[in-house]
Amino acid sequence: MDQYIQQALAGDEMAIGHLTTMHKPRLLAKAYTFIKNKQDAEDIVQETFIKAFGALAQLKEPNYFATWLYKILIRESFFAIKKKERTKLLELEIMEQLQLLDQENSEDYSALHNAVASLKKDYQTAIVLHYFYDFKVFEIAEMLGKPNNTIKMHLHRGRKALRLKLEETMQQPLQQKDVKRMLKEQLFDLAQQYANVPAHYELELEDYHEDGITSFMWKGQSKDEGVFIRLDDKGRLDDFAKTPTKEGTPITEEMKLEIAERLLREQYPEALSYYTLVEQKKKELSTSFKYGQVVSGFPLDGFYCRIEVTDSGEVIYFTYTGYMENPPEMPKELYPTERILNTLYEGDWSLCAESFNKKYASVPGIYAIYESELLTQSYDAVTGKPLYDYDVELKRSYVPFPKIEALPKKDTIEEIVGINENWEQYEEGSMDEAYEELNWRPKSWQDSKDKSYDSYMKSKFENRVKVKVNKRTKRLDSFIWFAEIEGEAKLFEEECLQIAAQFIQTYYPEYTPYLHVEIKDEEYIEENRAFFRFVVQKNGFSVENEFFHMNICKKTGSILMLSAPNITVEDIEKFEPKAIKPIKELLPLKGLKVQLEWGKVYGKTEKDEDEMRFIYRIQMTDGAFIKAVNAESGEVMKYNFPILRKEDLEQPLEFDAVIPTISRGKGKYLVRKGDL
Repeated sequence: MDQYIQQALAGDEMAIGHLTTMHKPRLLAKAYTFIKNKQDAEDIVQETFIKAFGALAQLKEPNYFATWLYKILIRESFFAIKKKERTKLLELEIMEQLQLLDQENSEDYSALHNAVASLKKDYQTAIVLHYFYDFKVFEIAEMLGKPNNTIKMHLHRGRKALRLKLEETMQQPLQQKDVKRMLKEQLFDLAQQYANVPAHYELELEDYHEDGITSFMWKGQSKDEGVFIRLDDKGRLDDFAKTPTKEGTPITEEMKLEIAERLLREQYPEALSYYTLVEQKKKELSTSFKYGQVVSGFPLDGFYCRIEVTDSGEVIYFTYTGYMENPPEMPKELYPTERILNTLYEGDWSLCAESFNKKYASVPGIYAIYESELLTQSYDAVTGKPLYDYDVELKRSYVPFPKIEALPKKDTIEEIVGINENWEQYEEGSMDEAYEELNWRPKSWQDSKDKSYDSYMKSKFENRVKVKVNKRTKRLDSFIWFAEIEGEAKLFEEECLQIAAQFIQTYYPEYTPYLHVEIKDEEYIEENRAFFRFVVQKNGFSVENEFFHMNICKKTGSILMLSAPNITVEDIEKFEPKAIKPIKELLPLKGLKVQLEWGKVYGKTEKDEDEMRFIYRIQMTDGAFIKAVNAESGEVMKYNFPILRKEDLEQPLEFDAVIPTISRGKGKYLVRKGDL
């Protein structure tokens, strides 16, 4: 699970698809018990995944991924129900929205805003909810506690009065459909003004969410050119990223800071009374400014604004996450830090093997390591108690790789993956320079004029086949079918296992002496698909993060998904641990410190509220987080980069890597190339 989460953080579509497939059925069933409507339940589950993958960098304990998903689902279900109970604040919100539109937009729309504002309160509320927020009649009726026919009457009379007012003001005939069009055009124009979108850029995403959040994305001619912008429900900048388009004489750092602060003041003037400039980082061609809410000398977790300004004075990045009006107070007494380290040293450690790339180890390869959940734990800084309860991980069981004959090899990628003459190959931006990414779609596919989020997602994933080939080795690394495949067969698990094993024996025979099949629990056996993990084993160790993962369709026997190990057979052969030491001989570890910081602590149940507390984390003295301890040398295997947190997201290196998949609604975060 940890590997899939790390791959999802890196934008790996296959990992995102796997996590979604694994958890969706249970989430859907639970959502239905809350909302009692299948379509609403599906919407809630979709929003749950959007929020989860959007804030995946927040997940500090991968073992809690399922629990974390469930908690997000509870909240989304609550919000969906609560949305229909907002009658007291609704009219105030609408009036504030109309006032804001009047203040922030050009005279082209002032007539419309003035006309709406002049309507009777009942008509005004119905018009704005229906045309601006896209609520249906029955939804408005439920929110306002009025019959459907009453809302229909208010809309009818409101449209009539609005048209007469606009025709009088604009001195021209006006159709009813122009109301909605004009309001959306106003937001579109506002986004273009903020982003200063070059004329040759093409619009790829235009999404108006029912909660008032709007998202837009433009792409240039090259894969490096693009703009993404999201506005909140009051038309203010929420998230923004673009590739530089302005050239000019370099300006001073003071002038850049003035530009950044002016933008923050224009968008969120009240935030400056809570924020402090906590970081100013000079890059090659720009400077990044981070404002944060500091309490007792420590920044609050998750409350900040980051702005990046180029040397020529162009804003190319902006993200805002708010502030706490009533921040917590500094505790009077703190738990001694040396006791935290004692807890680590006296705790349980497990001996295992994992492969490490250059992000974790100076020499990539497989290592025997000691791991402890206490290394990645957060501790209450007052009591010293661990904040998270880890699920007991069940011991996995394995059987040897089946003895099976290889099939004749097929010559082309299309033949290997199962693509026939009804599919066509198309170009799509690559997110990983080490791999060639190939894409297919049905020849009958037609581009939609609709630029909404749903349409964008369909263009990326619906009826698609995605393949990754290692550029250096030319080896097929992975593929996945995002398409329904129908058939009459009803294969058993054992038959599917033979298909998967035969594929590996045919195209990856050098791995088979080191592979073992993970035995599945009955609860993970599905009716129409069979999933298998073939884990690398050597010298009595299972290398848990290196395996073949395959998905076989029981209806046809076709392979729907393949993911191969990252390591080579040479790496496996080199793994020969000879002098594993007891963990007690390797302790205490050198170069550790206990870091004090504000951290958001999530409630253990859906009824518990999140809380900002002082917490401890164990890190290296250079700020790096610890992955494990080498079981032979005692070397600390650390992340050669800080574990990503949501405020650490930077400007994308390539705009193709921006994933609107997880930026819809009130989700605050993008996955971008360069994050890891």
